[in-house]
Amino acid sequence: MAVVGIDLGTTNTVVACVRAGRVHVLPDEQGRRLLPSVVSFHPNGEVLVGYPAKERRVVDAKNTIASIKRLIGRAWGSDEIRRGRQRFAFELKEGPGQGPLVVARGQEYTLPEISAFVLRRAKELAEHALGETVDRAVITVPANFNELQRAATKVAGRVAGLDVLRIINEPTAAALAYGLGRSAKERIAIYDFGGGTFDCTLLDLSGNVFEVLATAGDTFLGGDDLDIAIAERMSEAFLHTHRYDPRTDSQAFERLRAAAELVKIDLSTRDRTHTKLREVAFGVGGAHLDLDFGMTRDELEMLATPLVERTFAVCQEALSVARLPVSAFDKIILVGGSSRIPLVRRRVEQFFGAVPHDRVNPDEVVAIGAAIQAAALTEVSRRRSIPPPPAPSSRRSYPSAPPEDEPEGPDDVTLATKVTALMAEREKMRPMMPTSPEVPRTTARMGGPPPLPGPQPQKTVRVSAPAPELTAKLVTTQPYGTPAVPAPPPAQRPSVPSAPETDPDPASTIPRPLMFEEVLRAERSSAPIAPRPIVGLGSTQPMAIPAVAPAAPAPPAAAAAPEPPRVTPPSYPPPALAAAIISGRAPDVTQRLAPVFATPAPPPATAPLTPVLVDVTPRALVVETVGGWCDVVVQRNAKIPCDRSRAFTTSSDMQTTVRVRVAQGEDAMFGQNTFLGEVELTGIRAAPRGQVTIQVRFEVDESGTLKVYATDAATGREAHATLQLIGIASAQNIPAMVARNAAARLQ
Repeated sequence: MAVVGIDLGTTNTVVACVRAGRVHVLPDEQGRRLLPSVVSFHPNGEVLVGYPAKERRVVDAKNTIASIKRLIGRAWGSDEIRRGRQRFAFELKEGPGQGPLVVARGQEYTLPEISAFVLRRAKELAEHALGETVDRAVITVPANFNELQRAATKVAGRVAGLDVLRIINEPTAAALAYGLGRSAKERIAIYDFGGGTFDCTLLDLSGNVFEVLATAGDTFLGGDDLDIAIAERMSEAFLHTHRYDPRTDSQAFERLRAAAELVKIDLSTRDRTHTKLREVAFGVGGAHLDLDFGMTRDELEMLATPLVERTFAVCQEALSVARLPVSAFDKIILVGGSSRIPLVRRRVEQFFGAVPHDRVNPDEVVAIGAAIQAAALTEVSRRRSIPPPPAPSSRRSYPSAPPEDEPEGPDDVTLATKVTALMAEREKMRPMMPTSPEVPRTTARMGGPPPLPGPQPQKTVRVSAPAPELTAKLVTTQPYGTPAVPAPPPAQRPSVPSAPETDPDPASTIPRPLMFEEVLRAERSSAPIAPRPIVGLGSTQPMAIPAVAPAAPAPPAAAAAPEPPRVTPPSYPPPALAAAIISGRAPDVTQRLAPVFATPAPPPATAPLTPVLVDVTPRALVVETVGGWCDVVVQRNAKIPCDRSRAFTTSSDMQTTVRVRVAQGEDAMFGQNTFLGEVELTGIRAAPRGQVTIQVRFEVDESGTLKVYATDAATGREAHATLQLIGIASAQNIPAMVARNAAARLQ
């Protein structure tokens, strides 16, 4: 069974996988590599996804759902849901647990269910292209997604029939795709401007380490906002011509929004565009009302400037969190479809003082990074499940290629020899967590192996802001925690000297996959296939994921320094293996490719280094204290995975249940942050008030999601801790959602 990486975007979804050491963006049956993230419920009962649904948007907007990513994981009372109800043509209503529901054809759907239809379609097209079952995936989300949004995305994956191996941040995935196999030490900024969200992430790339320095974002800012601004301009022109305002008609305005997207795309390559829309609305006697509309690039940039300037406020926030100047970065990487707008490129260059890079397709680079991560996690699992390797005298211990009489097979080489993997396991990452000597942490074990003998390291907690002096007791009606303790400001990070501007390493570029007709022609002619350039990437190098060669030993002082080792991309495979390459544009394909994929190339002479991804928390994790103040549990920009502990005590006699309210954000007042839900602690031993202390551990895993554990500090007995997130389907409801999704007729 295959594993894939999925970029679940606001506008489009992209799916990719690694095969024989190469990354392939998988097309649909018509060879299209972008899947519109649109779902439409047809009157005949079918659920349309992708291009068919996008076509229905202009004729049945009420039952066609688009841009749902902007709303997923939001509470019904949030400002984003209120704005969404005003903008979108489809109906939203409040559901259980303060979660919004979509109403279509008289049926109610949770927002994760809508995303699950898109993921299920992505799963199906991957299975069609690969010729095997796809049951596991790494899914990307914006870096600034909170716990609710990440949890909702995981639920969507489960409902679609996918085992979500990990949720990773989109800019981080893009950095992985960009920096894979590069040995240079660089500091890069990822400017990710998509259809519905914006992120700015700052990273250090040093050898095999991808370290996120800071991240900031706006999960309600993207190309959709520019589409609406253009549609508003169209509406004004229509009102002036026909004395009819299409903004009062959801279907008419949706037609203008669809046309506005095309105007925006057209003006990204042209100085002027003109469009004529037929039957936008109907007037007296049923006469159809048309619109002739023209726009110049200058007019577009006037509309776009306020939105683009908001992105640089976010960039400045990320720089402030990292305590770095703009000049500290060697490369600026553009990600997301909205980064194609010429105004955006000019302003990025002006802000950072460097020409931005986009050598990897901005629409596909995130899925490519997710696929690399997925392959890495699969390789880790495979390594743990196989027996130890044979002794060095074994026939399989050849240095670079198998003997001539040794047939190649799936055991002769692993993807680890070709794919650099993000194997930053939690056990290895814990020593990297920042510590502070001011606030020692009480260790609370949740089971597992006993501690090693000898002195144990003192774990500490660092928090970002002081809180008022409060008592540390919990009540069932007004829970609160211990006050926060101020921590010294982090030390100034030294700036990395800028490296000279050079062309990217050709070995790390993404090749254009071969078309199926080329593969079949090569099989018939038994002639090798020459590499072909990828449109827009400016490279003819094959898409090998290179291994990073270890550094050579230092030469004697008197000897001249040798040339640094260079990574040589492998050549295209012979014709028998070429059929395994996934086509970028596949016509009607009847041949299954899975058997051919089982013939990998021989391993290289040296094993690759294992890259380590060090990500951070986008927002602080806080609990509510007396008076509505916050106690910071996990500070913003903390390295993950990480865990922090808080001690809570009962405030009434024989109390057996305690609730702790949790939120994300940096405001000192709890109500101004994003409320996540409550942690309910049950099974507490009955005792007089103040006699029971509960040690609660908040753990943020590699996906950036929160888990909660609790123990009685005196007895070591584990209390039951349940994090009840608002608006998220409970585990009991997910099977019913899975069954309904599977029963839907997807088209």
